[in-house]
Amino acid sequence: MKNILFITWDGPQTSYMEGLFMPIFFEIQKENNYRFHVIQFSWGTEERIAITRQKADELNIKYSFKKIHRKPHALIGSLFTVAEGVIFIKKYLKNNSIDILMPRSIMPAIMVNRLFTKNYKILFDADGLPIEERVDFLGLKKNSLIYNIYKKEERLILIKAYAIITRTAAAIDFHLNAIGKQHRDKFFVVVNGRDTTFFKHNINVSQKIREGFNINKETKVFIYSGSLGPQYGWEIMIKIFKRYLQINHNSIFLILTGNEAFAKKRIPLALQNHIIVKSLPFEEIPKYLSVGDIAFAIREPKLSMQGVAPIKLGEYLLIGIPTIASSGIGDTESLLKDKNFCFLYQHDAKDSVENAIKFIEKSGEFDKVDIQNFGIDNFSMKISTSRYKIALDYCS
Repeated sequence: MKNILFITWDGPQTSYMEGLFMPIFFEIQKENNYRFHVIQFSWGTEERIAITRQKADELNIKYSFKKIHRKPHALIGSLFTVAEGVIFIKKYLKNNSIDILMPRSIMPAIMVNRLFTKNYKILFDADGLPIEERVDFLGLKKNSLIYNIYKKEERLILIKAYAIITRTAAAIDFHLNAIGKQHRDKFFVVVNGRDTTFFKHNINVSQKIREGFNINKETKVFIYSGSLGPQYGWEIMIKIFKRYLQINHNSIFLILTGNEAFAKKRIPLALQNHIIVKSLPFEEIPKYLSVGDIAFAIREPKLSMQGVAPIKLGEYLLIGIPTIASSGIGDTESLLKDKNFCFLYQHDAKDSVENAIKFIEKSGEFDKVDIQNFGIDNFSMKISTSRYKIALDYCS
């Protein structure tokens, strides 16, 4: 039995642990000689952490929580948390016979870089390009002191790691340009897989939800599920929906997000009666996605987006929803370029909105089963666990 310690650093609203990682770990545990331990650093509420802890118990994953300090200042609190975290992880390693250390992203990497790891193999989860995301969307200045510290720590973990997983081939190329192509063999691309028995279309539930919202059968329902913020294309979604509403006034935009305040503050007055914003527990998401006729998977195509594989894209396709997705995001373009049920939104093209409208108008012609089968082939839990297992076996 190999014991794996997954270390993650999460914001207060994220549900990635119980919604994405834990189900993948559970499936790997069922079929292979691996046992997962999780240490989650977060400043989430007690209620939020209780949900994650309950899911860990259900899936037989050993879970520990450490609070991220935010006072007297976020940076000072983070430094203090890292120092505490190094001590905590050292004790955890000593008491739990860990074989593989699996830090996810930069802050856990900083902690692992301060450990004596001769007795452990490091499988670094280089999920996305988080330092570049801070530059693109959070105001971090390139070549600032903090930026240079982060890049130094990232380079150190990339070189120290026995193996590295990314979500895109583009991310591998990005990292190899920094550390050298001689490290190519230790990189592996994994998939953000979803349970196909959970993310599936349910016509009966869809009809009931429509009735609950007083939406008739003929209404065209646009849908978005996930986070909201600078990188998630709010203005583009609103622009496309507003333009289509001029053609078909019988349309609704259903937004499923934990950040209701962001959406409600930004809904134009003219669209108030056509946009519904709702926050849901993860277990309810597939039911509400079943209502959608058109889905949005928009991200701003900045440099950092080379490393991103949008989770929501797989969810939409498993449900069978025609989707408008951004070009220039990770490997999305190469995956979807010849799929008529997906429209690749070109952010720098003048006619992108009108081309999106043409796609929407013919979206009823697409075969839902074809979309679902493509989703299963590319975004299923089975695909995901098989990719993770290749990287884990490489470390064993």
